[in-house]
Amino acid sequence: MIGIFVSAQTIRLDADKRVIDDAFEKSQSILPVYKYTSDSIQPYSKFGLKIDESKPWYVVKKMPVMQNCRDTGYTYIYFAGSDNAESQGYLLTMIGNYARSRRTVYFYIDRNNDFDFTNDGEPDSVTVMQHSFEIDLENSNVKGATYGIKLTRFKYGVNVRYKNLLTQHYQTHSGKKIFTDINYCFREQRYNSILAHYKSETDSFSIGIKDMNVNGIYNESCTDKLFVGQYKEQIKSDQLFDMTPTISKNAFEWNGRKYRLVSIESTGNYIEIQEDQNAILTNKLEIGKKAPNFTYFNVLNKKHQLKEYKKQEIYLYFWDKESLVDEDTTYLNKINKEYPKVKIITLNHGDEPKQVRITFYYDKIQFPMGYSNTDIATKYFLEDVSRGYYLGKRCKLMDDEITPKEMYEVLTTRE
Repeated sequence: MIGIFVSAQTIRLDADKRVIDDAFEKSQSILPVYKYTSDSIQPYSKFGLKIDESKPWYVVKKMPVMQNCRDTGYTYIYFAGSDNAESQGYLLTMIGNYARSRRTVYFYIDRNNDFDFTNDGEPDSVTVMQHSFEIDLENSNVKGATYGIKLTRFKYGVNVRYKNLLTQHYQTHSGKKIFTDINYCFREQRYNSILAHYKSETDSFSIGIKDMNVNGIYNESCTDKLFVGQYKEQIKSDQLFDMTPTISKNAFEWNGRKYRLVSIESTGNYIEIQEDQNAILTNKLEIGKKAPNFTYFNVLNKKHQLKEYKKQEIYLYFWDKESLVDEDTTYLNKINKEYPKVKIITLNHGDEPKQVRITFYYDKIQFPMGYSNTDIATKYFLEDVSRGYYLGKRCKLMDDEITPKEMYEVLTTRE
């Protein structure tokens, strides 16, 4: 498989950058733009609020060459990868042609955070035809450690009431800074995660790292956070967990196996993991014990509980539209038709309810369908679909990884 290299049982996974996590689209962060009036710049402290008079003002040492600019504004872009003793994390940015016209808007970013705009390379720019653009920032101490930010213009005539409130807020709370207009500002979205994917004949998952301190480095334990989810699943903020100081001591369980982190390349190019074949698993239901009860809704929106069927044998099957193959459908139908005393519960995990109903009605499904949820998945340590559970009477767990075909063979063999 492309991107996976195996050596001495160490698995190297190439990681994707520019990853959009669940917080990306929700971001309401704004870069406010202020008029540039002199080379003395108020510091970033409480930027957008009343200025902290106790902090000294910054002085621009050298301005960029701005021959094509008829007006100039400024803002700050947060990036901890350019910290220094004088300025912590906030990069002063001059914006040429900020007053929306048909001119190209230029972003002169003080990338090395020295208040000299003549040694930062060419400016970033956005033309009148572009609605958004992306910038890259590089850590000043770690070559190749980059950080991406997407900046989007506010559209004229859209969300006018909301934008008026924002303009009023910045005009009221900007101290001596002269706020321009919200239509000249930018929405800010950050690419602060990497994500790698693993898939073999027996297992699949995605593993990601979120750069929590915004410096373009992804192997800082106790700071950056780890994510493990279904194959090619989007990183979810509420499923991140902390990493211990020693990278190799971090481990996770997935689909009945345990993996340990071997290394994380500092700039986020790859993640190395290793399966711990001698590990004692904790994220696993115990065979022979009673399975957890749960509540679910079927496609007719009728509420049920697992314990309703405790006097029957139960085949519990989790699926999604992508994983439900013809063979599974065939054997689920056969079990449902030939073994009416066995209760089939098939729960969709991850698709929209509308799609589940379409599958049920248009594919003329004969077996019962319902909806899974996060609570059910947590109780059953459901890490990937499809997956089947065989429960005996009184909901005793007989098997926690059995396909519809295997379940059908169990039933036919004992006749």
